[in-house]
Amino acid sequence: MIDDAAEKPFPRFPEFPASEENSLQRQSPSARVGDIPVEIQVVIGRTKVSVAQLTAAKKGSWFRLDKRFGEPVELQVNGQTIGYGEIVSDDRDNFVGIRMTSVENRL
Repeated sequence: MIDDAAEKPFPRFPEFPASEENSLQRQSPSARVGDIPVEIQVVIGRTKVSVAQLTAAKKGSWFRLDKRFGEPVELQVNGQTIGYGEIVSDDRDNFVGIRMTSVENRL
């Protein structure tokens, strides 16, 4: 069987000329990834609890975090800290947002 596979010619694929539809070839790597969506996570604080405390949690339970009100929150992409910000609200639509206060790491 190996001899049969060796006798078959390798298939030829057509070459596609660079065109406006195929402009990825002419773009820099940073331009190619610039439109890829990423998810930002906002970390307002951390704490450690035992498994017993976690399994005993019910409606109304609360956990004390390592942050105080007004302290910057951490912004992460793929688990990497990219900066810090403050929590803000949009009074018109009642949404929560983050105003960047510092940038730690560019992607």
